[in-house]
Amino acid sequence: VSVNTSGLELIVTKGITYFQRRKFPIRKTFETGQNPDSKQALAISEELLNTFLSGETDAVELLYTKFVSLIASTPSIRTLVPFSASEISQKGDEVFQLTSGNGDFEVERKELDVAEPQEFPNDMIFEQDPLQIVNSILPLYLNGQILRTLQESVASELAARMQSMQSASDNAGSLAKDLSMQYNRARQAAVTQEILEIVSGAQALE
Repeated sequence: VSVNTSGLELIVTKGITYFQRRKFPIRKTFETGQNPDSKQALAISEELLNTFLSGETDAVELLYTKFVSLIASTPSIRTLVPFSASEISQKGDEVFQLTSGNGDFEVERKELDVAEPQEFPNDMIFEQDPLQIVNSILPLYLNGQILRTLQESVASELAARMQSMQSASDNAGSLAKDLSMQYNRARQAAVTQEILEIVSGAQALE
């Protein structure tokens, strides 16, 4: 969900339905499905950046689900534009890798160190003006951040589904075990009752 002063820009189907029912102003909607790619992220980032550069909004906030692990995710919000230097230079990146250990799925999470700022020699000559270079790089950065948040949201949803299915399987197994014990106890009680009746009948005949 992208929030700006001119209305909401929604990316997920459930978010679209939620805000439509509550009559919120919706500027534009996007649907990315379960496999978001760079082309879809580019369309979203261009729309948001154009909205900001045209002066229709002062800032764009992105609400998404941050992937933490297979059993945890947190709702998060971040400012996409205007860009903050600290957002780029003071935060490291994270790499997630899905592995299987002992037959169970696990996620290995690795935090990368913050890249140290590079110092350029005073006599270095840029073929283009540094401002033009920055203006060319920042849209790519925005596109990458949007693609990352889309993928994290999808990963969070799939992890939640896996957890729900695992819980349902565990509950079904526990229920089947309890029913089996109850049936065995009932059958044992019936057999014991029949034996007692036979013994009692034999004793009566004597």
